[in-house]
Amino acid sequence: MSYAAAFVDLDGTVWRGREAIPGAARGLRALREAGVPVVLLTNNTGVRRDEIAARLDGIDVDYRGEPVVTASWATAAYLAEHRPDADVHVLGQDVVEEELEAAGLTVTAKGPADVVVAGYDERVSFARLTAALRAFEPGTVFVATNRDRVTPDPDGLVPGANAFVSAIEGMVEQDPVVVGKPETRMAELAAGEVDADVDVHDCLMVGDNLDTDILMGERAGMDTALVLSGVSSREDVAASDVEPTHVLADLGEVETLL
Repeated sequence: MSYAAAFVDLDGTVWRGREAIPGAARGLRALREAGVPVVLLTNNTGVRRDEIAARLDGIDVDYRGEPVVTASWATAAYLAEHRPDADVHVLGQDVVEEELEAAGLTVTAKGPADVVVAGYDERVSFARLTAALRAFEPGTVFVATNRDRVTPDPDGLVPGANAFVSAIEGMVEQDPVVVGKPETRMAELAAGEVDADVDVHDCLMVGDNLDTDILMGERAGMDTALVLSGVSSREDVAASDVEPTHVLADLGEVETLL
């Protein structure tokens, strides 16, 4: 099968913590040798794209400078296109603010805002939640970087961005615009990193999470490959309405699809 590009998740697919997952290097190499451009995707909002590239360089995954799309960068790209003049309040990590400012947006810490962005925030407190609440006024747009329920950590699972997004949602009773996986906005931005003419329908999505990676691919009309090296298991597949096109032990087995 020939694909216009492969979108490959990072956490649970390429690495776990700071360690390469067995098969990751073989899988990336197989895609490259088959002439399939690779874009690496993550809902992680705490690390800049250049930092991810540097980390990939330091582990055994045969990284060759493939583009990286993070939920923080994608959120900034989305707002730069749709609300370029907005004042933005952030309940989230510093990298989100850095990406917004790099995209030409104004970040404000106090007072009303045109947009409130919420995501994963280890520093969340009553004061930070109050500031986010008071940033809302009639017409304020609510944006979520992603709605991951949990995030894999070397010591186990930790709360994901949805814990913080839901806190805001419950206070303002307003549904957020979600940018990261499983929303198709992430896939469209990833396709644009390859070429403006790339159609997401012609791409392959590879990841370890049925509820984010595979659901995004399904919604976007892509072929999908679930790897069993991370969050989701075969038992999860059997119990889920989300149906991956392929189920692989790890990223290395992607060579069987090419």
